[in-house]
Amino acid sequence: MTKKAFKYDMQRGLGSCVVALKNMQDAEKEAFFPIVLWGCSRDMAYDAQCEGCRSVYLYQLITEFPDAAPFIDVIKKGLFHSVHSSGWEFHQDCEILAYFVSDGIRRAWKILMACYNYMAQIFLDGCKPDQYGRFPERDNFQSLCLTLVSLCFDDQRRRQKIYQKIIKDLCILGEENPLLTVDHFEWFQSVSEDSLGKAAMHKLLYRADADDYIKTYVQLLEECQNMRAEWRKERREEPETAEELYELLKIGKRPGREWALLLACGWMRRNKEQEVLRLAAYYKDEKEWDIRCQILRMLAKKDCAWALDLTQLIKDSKSEHSELSDQAFEALSYRRDVKVRAYALELLQNNIHTTEAVSMLAKNYEARDQEIFVNAVKQIPVTYWGSGWHGAFGDILDLFYEPGEGKPKELLLYMYRNTLCSFCREYIVKEMGRRRMLTRELLEEMQYDCNEEIRKYAKKKLSDKRLKG
Repeated sequence: MTKKAFKYDMQRGLGSCVVALKNMQDAEKEAFFPIVLWGCSRDMAYDAQCEGCRSVYLYQLITEFPDAAPFIDVIKKGLFHSVHSSGWEFHQDCEILAYFVSDGIRRAWKILMACYNYMAQIFLDGCKPDQYGRFPERDNFQSLCLTLVSLCFDDQRRRQKIYQKIIKDLCILGEENPLLTVDHFEWFQSVSEDSLGKAAMHKLLYRADADDYIKTYVQLLEECQNMRAEWRKERREEPETAEELYELLKIGKRPGREWALLLACGWMRRNKEQEVLRLAAYYKDEKEWDIRCQILRMLAKKDCAWALDLTQLIKDSKSEHSELSDQAFEALSYRRDVKVRAYALELLQNNIHTTEAVSMLAKNYEARDQEIFVNAVKQIPVTYWGSGWHGAFGDILDLFYEPGEGKPKELLLYMYRNTLCSFCREYIVKEMGRRRMLTRELLEEMQYDCNEEIRKYAKKKLSDKRLKG
């Protein structure tokens, strides 16, 4: 495996990197040491929100080298450097160090506790959100707390002691800094409950001889839970008809994110298709591009795109206003129609809007399109900074769920090798499995994939193969 190929696969979290290191002598591994060290100095996930951090994966790579100390040095530096930064690098660093703790490396525990004490002090010193309302220090402190209580030790009594220390400190810090309150640590509480067990946690929090800090934490926790319950009961104020919505738009009121994502789809769930059709009519007739764009954002969804006028959609996809154009292409990707297929082929032949054309053709694919379709997919750049490929790969995968012959199976292996999103790769792998494309060699490397579900899936498949063998 070349260094270039190793780095490419490592960025994707593929198990091929772990397998390659396992098959090398220590002297051979030296050439790949700087690449893994580089990976430990940044957030490696494409979208940690859905696929999780790459901490387990990086830990697997690190442990293939004879000396972990240089990696721990880099991770320590990154941990303290990212305290004040948004993103997932801090969380990734916490988890890798926790795996070292569970492996008996005392230095890793000292680093985590030094970071804990450092962060506690910055809150006591009055740390607050930045001018944009972001508060990465609070988010990162929560990441550190939940890591300490869930990943460092298997011993339940040790975990309980860590949990007790943290909730005591949260009460103390909250008294000094009102921006650090229990209601901002819901994730920590949820993970702690999973780590300790519901029964054990209830016994710990509600025991008769609980100290004052635990009683305070319980009181604050119950207040937060009651507030959330009341909030959920409140009925969202939203328009009930297309006319009401249109009137709000005309007087300058813009729907929030929740409206844009859910309103029209909610009408579909409540059998209010006529309101969707009326809203689509407003879209077609509207002359102001920004209002038309606002309406289109609500309708450019899988459940609602059927109602939109195709001629207008194609016209808007050519708009100079990129937001309107993007929404029109999004809606077109859900439509199966000869006009959409012809438009997609036209775009591909002219080598423009390739990513959008691939999504449209995926929905309208015919066996005779295989060559142009495969070539177009392979032209789409797969980068951290551009997300167009991500949606297109999802649309291509959807194609394999549809009935029909002539599906280009080679694209499944291509997407497996090239996607940066391990969450999507999980579904690609399972589709490859259904189509009997998983060789023993592929399954062996999948055992070390960054995605936990892929690792489990591969191990089960290999076990089944051994039983059959």
